[in-house]
Amino acid sequence: MRHGLGAIPRPLAFPILLVGALAAAQSSSSIQRPTWRDLVPIQSYLARHGVSSDTLHDVIDRTHAKNAARVREGDLDHLVFYALQSTRFTTRPPIEPALSAKALVESLHPEAHAAFLTGPSIPDVPVPAAVRSRIAELVTYLGPQRSDERAAFFRQLVHTAFPAARGREAALAREYVRVMRFLYRKEFLAPATARGTSDVHDLYRERGLSTDTAIEAGFVVHTGLAVLQALEPTRRVRRVLVVGPGLDLAPRTGLLDDASPQSYQPWAVMDALVSLGLSQLGDLSIVAADINPRVVDHLRRARGSPPALRLASALGVSDTVVMSPDYLDYFTRLGRTIGSETRGAGLRKVIQVSVDSARALVPAETLDIVTERLGGPGFDLVVATNIFPYFNDLELALAMSNIAAMTRPGGVVLHNEGRAVLGEITTDLGLPFEQARYVTIATIRGATAPLADSVFLHRKVTTR
Repeated sequence: MRHGLGAIPRPLAFPILLVGALAAAQSSSSIQRPTWRDLVPIQSYLARHGVSSDTLHDVIDRTHAKNAARVREGDLDHLVFYALQSTRFTTRPPIEPALSAKALVESLHPEAHAAFLTGPSIPDVPVPAAVRSRIAELVTYLGPQRSDERAAFFRQLVHTAFPAARGREAALAREYVRVMRFLYRKEFLAPATARGTSDVHDLYRERGLSTDTAIEAGFVVHTGLAVLQALEPTRRVRRVLVVGPGLDLAPRTGLLDDASPQSYQPWAVMDALVSLGLSQLGDLSIVAADINPRVVDHLRRARGSPPALRLASALGVSDTVVMSPDYLDYFTRLGRTIGSETRGAGLRKVIQVSVDSARALVPAETLDIVTERLGGPGFDLVVATNIFPYFNDLELALAMSNIAAMTRPGGVVLHNEGRAVLGEITTDLGLPFEQARYVTIATIRGATAPLADSVFLHRKVTTR
């Protein structure tokens, strides 16, 4: 969801969604929707947002339908990024999406410029010739069946979203314009306003649900789990719920077009737990759950066919980017407890996941964390990073209620959402805040602040 984290409104962005499960090969969990009785701890909060026992069912239905539409829109976002950047289907040079958005908007005359950015609908604007050419070649390329996973997914998406072959290029051009409007508003317009970051957050609460993910997200989680291990050296984690594993289908930046799509987060969580001594592979169970069926399908296949994870930092080291020593140490050690390592140049390596590690990954579940929860025993640990920015306050309350319901008494929830309202919500749910850490990933020469994130730990009370 995302969960990925596509780009999310933080200095550095990475989506996650993973759900812990049983050691058995098949999950016995059932997917349930919350009832008004289930929501007793936050009923007063919901009432302030106009939700009652009479309206809850309709709210859940509308939200679930909206989230399904946001999944489709997020997939189309990735299709646009693939169309601009991929080298698989064309010899034309890649086009950086944010720069393409800037060039498109700044080419408009003032009246069209204003209507494009602030109007309720997206007007027709001229699509640059270089973009039209790439779109035409992509549509041709996706006509026949393709063997690689990324192309196969985009072929299915194009044929489903745009059934009429004759109109596919025009339809994809419209999607390009839609995505460019969002990117321009996020990268260039919102940061220049008085509200700044708040405007960026508002944009994310309406955009499509991205599946983006990256290695750096694992560093944030590892830091939080290291805090947990330091607080409780004897704690053992056997059942894990991580909300939002993501899939690097076609990120806005850093597309690795020569590799199959990868979902890093389940393996990074597994590696962190084992390397820190919080878990042992033999009794650890992790099930990936995501609102996007494509992510779920990918991870279900990974359990039966352990992947070779191609790990590459989305940032890289350059004259301007300096990675923090803690992050460099994390990357050096990443993956050693779950498979065999082949080092590459710079911040690159391949981890062949072992069969024993793959057995700890229980078949994935398709789950809308805002409107659904898994039944069954509670989880020892819930990881939910880079998904909350996509939710408004009401959706956040519903999601946290579902997470709290799936956490066993004494269990821990780890996330990276700094919204103040979470304090009220989690306290009401018996999931009070316990610890936080600021995580520096890299510094950029000339920048006013480092590339960083925060991690927060909550512990579910044992009695209410």
